[in-house]
Amino acid sequence: MEVIKVLNVNYALKIGTRMLAADGKKISPRGMETLEVPYPVTTVYTNPTERVLFCKYRDANPFFHLMESLWLLAGRKDVEFVAQFNAGMRNYSDDGVTYHGAYGDRLMNCELNQLEIAIRKLKGDKDTRQAVLQIWDFRKDLGSLSKDIPCNDIIFLKVRDNKLNITVCCRSNDMIWGAYGSNVVMFSMLQEYIAARVGVEVGIYYQVSDSFHAYTDNPQWSLLKENMGSPVYNPYLLTVEPYPLVEEPATFLHELELFMGKHHHQLMWDNRFFPDVAIPVWNVWLTHKNTKDGWKLLHTIQASDWQLACSQWLERRGDYDKLV
Repeated sequence: MEVIKVLNVNYALKIGTRMLAADGKKISPRGMETLEVPYPVTTVYTNPTERVLFCKYRDANPFFHLMESLWLLAGRKDVEFVAQFNAGMRNYSDDGVTYHGAYGDRLMNCELNQLEIAIRKLKGDKDTRQAVLQIWDFRKDLGSLSKDIPCNDIIFLKVRDNKLNITVCCRSNDMIWGAYGSNVVMFSMLQEYIAARVGVEVGIYYQVSDSFHAYTDNPQWSLLKENMGSPVYNPYLLTVEPYPLVEEPATFLHELELFMGKHHHQLMWDNRFFPDVAIPVWNVWLTHKNTKDGWKLLHTIQASDWQLACSQWLERRGDYDKLV
């Protein structure tokens, strides 16, 4: 077991790249050449709300990462919503309509709402060690030929020192797309939401990756490896800060449903994340896709970290000459 303890994902990506380059061994699951370290890796985030990745060599899509995470919190499993931000997501659906292993659906809609039960358990006993969420289902997944077998399989929730710690156990974690891509955003947002519901602060996020790997044909792996000696770019130390996800836990899911349903005309929101961050990010994306003028709306994104990440992503697309 190797432990990577960092403030946030910007440091984790650099350390993970060096580890994989030094210790990675070639394997070929399903015929795809992969570099995998020969031991599990646990990434420990002490500041998990600093969830936005800024590495230009990784070129993470902040629009997709944010919207996919809100999609998870909404308990959705439909392809259409996430595919509008990342068309490649269609490749992981068996029928083109839904996903077999969608995390939010597994947590909230399969037989019972695990999330609500765990929140009640944590509220009733802050010292409990029995708040466990299960994503992997042997009845559906063991031996399945689905394109969408869950990679992250079990989540442990624990309150200590009035802070919610989360441990996410992953059987197969692509360092680039998963561990330091989608996973860090979606599970830290899940952690922040549950913490708000329980009435505690956000604690530490542990990501346990049994198979920590990268695909050798991924061009971003080559770029990361070639530039692994460069310094870490971490704007959280300088100019940006996280924006609170939840202000009113009692109405958050209702307002999330309004947001997902495109009821963006609503004037009053209890949770400012929707009008200040989520809706502007969506509007910037739509404008970018339709007219290549999304940069003109960047100033409407009130979260400094998401605004910077979106502006840098658009700039790398070459759709404008300068920021406003």
